[in-house]
Amino acid sequence: MSIQIIQPTPGLTTTQRILEQINCHPQGVTVRELSEQLNRPPSMINYCLKLLIITKQIRAKRTLCPQQWIYYPVG
Repeated sequence: MSIQIIQPTPGLTTTQRILEQINCHPQGVTVRELSEQLNRPPSMINYCLKLLIITKQIRAKRTLCPQQWIYYPVG
């Protein structure tokens, strides 16, 4: 069995695509919605969201009912 090395495709990274989606939804968006829109697993979405929060490109707020995180653009 041989190992096949794949090449990255040109275009936006997942983090850039997430930031683009969040900027298009000023009312906020959940991880589930991002996962469905971008066809990526929630674990990858959460990893990218943490990077965006650390760099202060987005902000997060926890709702009370149902308890979930909503992500908003900064500004």
